[in-house]
Amino acid sequence: MAQSLSIRADSPLPSLDRFTMLRLSPALPVLSMCLIWTVPAQAQGSDDCASATAISGTGTFAIDTSGATDSPQQSNSCPTAHADVWFAWTATATQTFSVSSCGGTGADTVIAVYSGSACPVSGTQLACNDDACAQQSTVLFNATIGNNYLIQIGDWSPGVTFSGTFALAPAVNPCGLSVGPDVITGDITSIQNSTASNGLDAFTLGTTSCNVGSALVSWQGPNQLHPVISETAYKYKIVNGAGRFEMIGIGWLKHGFAASTGSTCCPCQNPGNNQFLGLGCSDPYSASQAGAQSTLTPRWEVNPHTGVFPYPGSNPPWSGTTARRTEIALADLEPSGGTTRYFAECTYITQDDAQAGNGNNNASYKELVVTGGPANYTFATTGVVARMQPALMAWRMIDSGVKISSAQIAGDGLIFVGSRATSLGGGQYHYEFAVHNMNADRAVGSFTVPLPPGANLTNVGFHGVTYRNGDGFGNVSQSSTDWPATIGSGDITWACDSQAQDANANAIRWQATYNFRFDADVAPQTGTVTFGLWKPGTPAQATVAAEVPARGATITAACFGDGLGSACPCANQSAPGANVGCLNSLVTGGALSWSGTASVSADTFVLDGSGMPNGAALYFQGTALAGGGSGVAFGDGLYCAGGVVTRLFVKSNSSGASQCPELGDASISILGTAGIGAARVYQCWYRDAAAFCTTATFNLTNAIQATWQP
Repeated sequence: MAQSLSIRADSPLPSLDRFTMLRLSPALPVLSMCLIWTVPAQAQGSDDCASATAISGTGTFAIDTSGATDSPQQSNSCPTAHADVWFAWTATATQTFSVSSCGGTGADTVIAVYSGSACPVSGTQLACNDDACAQQSTVLFNATIGNNYLIQIGDWSPGVTFSGTFALAPAVNPCGLSVGPDVITGDITSIQNSTASNGLDAFTLGTTSCNVGSALVSWQGPNQLHPVISETAYKYKIVNGAGRFEMIGIGWLKHGFAASTGSTCCPCQNPGNNQFLGLGCSDPYSASQAGAQSTLTPRWEVNPHTGVFPYPGSNPPWSGTTARRTEIALADLEPSGGTTRYFAECTYITQDDAQAGNGNNNASYKELVVTGGPANYTFATTGVVARMQPALMAWRMIDSGVKISSAQIAGDGLIFVGSRATSLGGGQYHYEFAVHNMNADRAVGSFTVPLPPGANLTNVGFHGVTYRNGDGFGNVSQSSTDWPATIGSGDITWACDSQAQDANANAIRWQATYNFRFDADVAPQTGTVTFGLWKPGTPAQATVAAEVPARGATITAACFGDGLGSACPCANQSAPGANVGCLNSLVTGGALSWSGTASVSADTFVLDGSGMPNGAALYFQGTALAGGGSGVAFGDGLYCAGGVVTRLFVKSNSSGASQCPELGDASISILGTAGIGAARVYQCWYRDAAAFCTTATFNLTNAIQATWQP
């Protein structure tokens, strides 16, 4: 059957901060849902759902309701479809599909979609719609390959019949390119203050969610298939000459119950059913809704990696104006101003988003202004929301010297570690660390920083979160006991009780941030810190880059294209935790890794590049990290190896990879004239022939930072 495709090109594609942009085929634009086929399939529709007209595949199908009557099966959320006809269809893929009469008829249509091949029970449907485009209709529904579906189409007016066509096609989100359902916190809209009591103050936040994925997000209020919404509070303050970014408040969880059809992030495609958040659609909840104390449930019941939680949740006794809301101790509050700033973070967790692998972008933050005190404070939001970023990123926004690294735990969630070394004068340095659990169910139970021999530590400290109101296993609040520190011969370790010792031990659970700190008489360098997972499993621990007291040669990866530092040139960020460069035309990030030892006397140091298109690859050396370690936009990627730059090797990528030095090449230490103790930065520049992002047609990997030893 000859077919042609008409595409509307008058709707620009909105941009989203830190949103992964994929390169699309010109034959598949995402700017329109309007599909026009030159030759419709031969289908008219049946008056009886039990003998529905079979249609197959996707495309445009004929419809004629002449002689049809009103079916007893009708939607409970749409007007009656009068003189309606039925079609039976088997899904060709597992994704979101649309059924639309827009442009196919001038009739005032009503469309509903039902699951299964048997006539549906009256009042049940996957989706329905009355008016989506003038008086015509469009519905979106999630389909599973091989499953059967019934489509019902009729007229809004009694006794009116019509003929024309309708289109059945895969739905396309005009906003984002994530695969599957992907809900984010699109905005933090309002705030409701509580009256302080018993040494605590509190607030709740209004939020707006957005679906930036390729499938509907379930929003079903009466069961577990809806999101829960988390709220937390942070404070930044300079203490004794060094900055601290601490979590000071945590609230219970609000439950979603019905989705709206706003367009906060991008144009909304109404799914025709408020039990789903449509493609591109947004849904607001007010601060007063978030503060309805009797409806809030504890956080410990949620697995943030899978999005699974019981419904209804636990409901232990509570009392007081601040209970279950984002509670903050009055002792932790003071008016904003000077070096004191506050931030609020909101996160959506839901099953279909998490299980599609889209849970790492669900948090957003916004700055707060705190006034009043000391017995009662007033909280207000200010500025714009930082979408798809945890509040920990505000620390680096305030202080460019902050280093933030991340680790994606195999089979679990994402952990961030922020670090900052500050000179206090007199050979003393303050080391500040913040460990943030984005969505790892296994939680964090220990944290270790390496120390060189002879290092003297003072002012060792810890800061955690206080759980209240029975937010813990067995309706007993989780422990708030400070983690004790143990200084060994080569490191310092903080740890809480194990899960076997106490199911409510003070582990770093999801959407919580704990701080670790000390002063030392040793200058900093980039090294690695280790955190242990609290729940048993594999891996038992993970390491990430951080600022630590110097102890000789180190080699670490740095300067990733994940948007946590400098933004990639066209929002082509790689995934946090992937530790690669900005995305290229293969929709991968160029990765630079190493093997061997950076030793001047016994150089076995080798650089390995991967994830690149085939073509020329230039390996080069710099004497410093560019852009304060965050990189500088250059071509389609980030330029990281700055200072005095030395060209090392030109290689040709095969299967997207290359290596240097190879047999017969000079060593890196000789070509780069690296001496003992020299700190050097390495990176690979590579050709990307496709005009993917900018017109530069080149990109760069992440960087490797090495300190050369004897």
